Amino acid sequence: MSKHSGPCCGESHICNESTFLETLRKYIQFEKEHLSTSEKSHDEQRFVIYSYAFDKVIEHVTAYKRILTAIKKEYEDLINHVKRSGTDAKLAQRKLKAAIAQPTSLMYCQRRAVELQERIAIIRRDTAERQAAGTAELQRIEENRKDKQPSAQQTTSDTDTCHPIGQIPGLTFEESVNPAALANYLEVLEKKRADLLDLRKNHYVPVQVKADLDCKVTAALHRRDELVMENDQLHLRLQQLQCVNDAIASWKREEDGPLLEYLSGKLKHIAEMKVSDAVDHSTAGYEDDDPSKINESELVVDSIERFIDLFENGEYEAAAFHAAKSPYGVLKNMATMEKFKAITVYDGEVPPLLLFFQAIMNSVQDEHQLPAKDLSVESVRCALQHNFVELVTHWVTQRRLAYSEALGDVICDHGDKKLRVTDTCLALAQIVYSACGIHRKAALTMCRRGLTFGAIEYIHQNKDFTDDDCMLVLRGCPSLALLQALTQEYKGRRPILSVCYACLTLLNSDLEDLALELLEEINSGRPGSLQKTITEDARCSAKDWYEVANLCFQKNHHQLSQEINGILQYAMCFSPSKDDKLMDHVFM
Repeated sequence: MSKHSGPCCGESHICNESTFLETLRKYIQFEKEHLSTSEKSHDEQRFVIYSYAFDKVIEHVTAYKRILTAIKKEYEDLINHVKRSGTDAKLAQRKLKAAIAQPTSLMYCQRRAVELQERIAIIRRDTAERQAAGTAELQRIEENRKDKQPSAQQTTSDTDTCHPIGQIPGLTFEESVNPAALANYLEVLEKKRADLLDLRKNHYVPVQVKADLDCKVTAALHRRDELVMENDQLHLRLQQLQCVNDAIASWKREEDGPLLEYLSGKLKHIAEMKVSDAVDHSTAGYEDDDPSKINESELVVDSIERFIDLFENGEYEAAAFHAAKSPYGVLKNMATMEKFKAITVYDGEVPPLLLFFQAIMNSVQDEHQLPAKDLSVESVRCALQHNFVELVTHWVTQRRLAYSEALGDVICDHGDKKLRVTDTCLALAQIVYSACGIHRKAALTMCRRGLTFGAIEYIHQNKDFTDDDCMLVLRGCPSLALLQALTQEYKGRRPILSVCYACLTLLNSDLEDLALELLEEINSGRPGSLQKTITEDARCSAKDWYEVANLCFQKNHHQLSQEINGILQYAMCFSPSKDDKLMDHVFM
């Protein structure tokens, strides 16, 4: 295309142009063969094909780019104008059709309106006829009823007024006019009246009787107080006389001077004695005769009998409350729980067994009133089976349960089954495990909740954690982040686990990939990280690290095995001996 190009250049340029045109023609032909069969979309797709081909020509012929672009724009404007014109024409055709059909539609609407008016007139006529027939029927019924009513002359001779017969409560209208039914009903009423009179006579007394009894009780109490005071005085007199008798007997044994001089000191002490001193020494043998003392065994028996009555009558909520308040907690046991557990048919949404557990938990006031551990476990299991997680949360946080490892296990198992409440159950189990001193499971629940660094802090705070406990936590929640946290320093404290011990244990288990991942992470870190890890590991010997290297080689991690062996051989060059503690001086 250039005017200044030579013959060779011109021939190559013509060859390129021919190739381009041939490629473009093949593209157009290929796209046209795969056009949609729809006539409407066919033109649109052809336009897109040729528009794309025109764009390629413009990009290829840069010298005429502005002219070709202007030509393409004119074509596109023309095509858009044609499209708009077609759309406007279709819209005008629709409006024309609507205008032509408007008189016909109006005629149909008018005809329909006439039909509806005729139907309304028919409905009104039928309604008026039915109303007239109903009014006539009501008047006929009213006249018949008036004819059946008795006249004023048919009433009793005792009165001049008329009492119309109405329906008797408890009887139907037919029974109200049936003499046999009325006689039977009269017998029933008389029997009820006799029962009420008997109940009034045997179970109730006038208010005056209660007032008289109150007066008698008050007088008896006053008399009792007087007798108690008199009894105390007599006890004092008896105590004084016993003291005098003891003094005279002592004087006879000793015969120490005149009797009056000997008794002068004793009589002064006897005169200073008070009623309280005599009562303290004399009431010990009379406690069983005090009517204010309640026989505890009778109280327990009465409580059990009351519970049995409530339970057999189906008053399960009242029975549960009574069992929770039983004296000395005699009914707060597994036997009572089994009675409630055996109930399968009950009213209401809350089962009787859960009512029993709720009553027990509500009766807890301090840690000395906590239910037994087995009862606590069963109560939580019952509440979780019925999806009362909020109730269990209240019991655990308010310390209404006796914590145990079994209790925490029940809560964790429910969280594993119900993913919606997993985090809540793990948090509650952590509280239980921590209170029981089951630190390994408490740390495991924290890790399962994603609180890895919180678990590391908890492990550092509890010095009872062993390496086996840490490995149990790691097996329960295997993760590289947890393994790294256990084998790294934490806030200036030495690592909890040795890298060699952790990797050796994991490589001999089904978590070998986790150990290999840790070693690869250390090796791919900063230069010298693996060597520093090996040389600063004072808890394991060279033999242990050689075993780690051999296991890595067996797991097809050859380069990692070579790295560990190389570091060990380098350290052995500075070791004074070749025993298992070969690198102790290096590790220290």
